[in-house]
Amino acid sequence: MLSYQHRYHAGNHADVLKHMVLVALLEHLCTKDKPFSYVETHAGAGCYDLEAPEAQRLREHETGIVKLFDGTDLPELVAAYVGRVRAANGDAAGERTLLKRYPGSPALALALRRPQDPIDLFELHPGEFALLSDACGAAPRLRLHQADGLEGCIGLLPPPSRRGLILVDPSYETRTEFDAVLRMVQRAHRRFATGTIAIWYPVVVRQRVEAFCRSLVQTAIPDILRVELNPLPDGEGRGMTGSGMLVVNPAWTLERRMGEALPWLAQVLGDDGRGSCRVERLAAE
Repeated sequence: MLSYQHRYHAGNHADVLKHMVLVALLEHLCTKDKPFSYVETHAGAGCYDLEAPEAQRLREHETGIVKLFDGTDLPELVAAYVGRVRAANGDAAGERTLLKRYPGSPALALALRRPQDPIDLFELHPGEFALLSDACGAAPRLRLHQADGLEGCIGLLPPPSRRGLILVDPSYETRTEFDAVLRMVQRAHRRFATGTIAIWYPVVVRQRVEAFCRSLVQTAIPDILRVELNPLPDGEGRGMTGSGMLVVNPAWTLERRMGEALPWLAQVLGDDGRGSCRVERLAAE
């Protein structure tokens, strides 16, 4: 359960999808002056050096952010996401910015939130937690927890502002993690029915993904949007061919923005024209 380290995979096509959704949700929350809380259950190291040996070993960023970083005429949401990655690399007007660092979701959240918005980041892996602490520093209204995020986040709900986003992003190293995520989402929704919960999932075995989606629908939780990006056709267990996000109480703009961005991404990130995507409502409001 503690063997996964995201530094080997940072910036891949799954990160592109996940962090594009994250940027869209955080931008929407920032449109109102009232504070919101951001909670992340599996924060990882926070930010990643793409020139480090771990990133260079698999070079998965070449399947994702590398294909977008210097792009022009990007769809609106893709441009917003890429802009945040460029900012993390010291983007400056009139200068060519090199892609050397990839901001994980904690770094993106810290860059997007306002001073009044609290952040709680959970990470259980000791090594990853140490890197997360170094990456985040002593930012105001930031709390780091070396603990199980699926369990620990429940005690933070509902936040005082009654506005918030929970990012659920486990590695799914074991089959039981799908069940653990489902239980956590049910508990979180009971405590914080108006909160946004964004759940990432990998597409490795299609039947397992569809069973997970059906189980979430069967909880009778309303207002669930599903978005998915698959650079490769389903491989039935021969590695991750795509990934998706299930978003409870999505921003009203998310479906439109993802609908504009995902077909373009499926073409650009798809392998030899085999990419596909979906944007669909699993449960009505």
